[in-house]
Amino acid sequence: MRRLFAASIWAPGAIPPDEWKYRNLKRVWLPLYDLIAIYAGLQAVLYGSTILNRLFTPDMVDAFGTAMVIVAVVCLAGVAFPHLWLMEMIGKVMLVGLVAGYVTTILLLSEAPTPNLFVVGMLTWGLPMSFFRLNLLGEEVKERRDSASEVGK
Repeated sequence: MRRLFAASIWAPGAIPPDEWKYRNLKRVWLPLYDLIAIYAGLQAVLYGSTILNRLFTPDMVDAFGTAMVIVAVVCLAGVAFPHLWLMEMIGKVMLVGLVAGYVTTILLLSEAPTPNLFVVGMLTWGLPMSFFRLNLLGEEVKERRDSASEVGK
């Protein structure tokens, strides 16, 4: 257990001093974001979605919820263990894709006279956090490449 904790974002020294301003983002808010996504996926599996239930079979709704849980667990693992940054990056892209697919489904396939724009807004409200995290991960990749090229000179 100690080795697992030592590899985590919560271990002392896991966050370099120059990134200390992001410690709460990495240790609290990003894990919470992914836990909420896991919870949302579980709710889709357990109870469905009023909108999706009207448009798709229960098996399709369960598949969507299961995909959400799996992708969010991958994201959480990547947040919790910084060495899994690539896994997190792939997971965040997939998470954005799942949410975008859900929003697109509501906008294009809903049989209501007007799409449920409140639900669309609530779904898209969380996307900037994923985009922000993807931006941070991209910057970290760039910094690693820059420092590796400096060492090679």
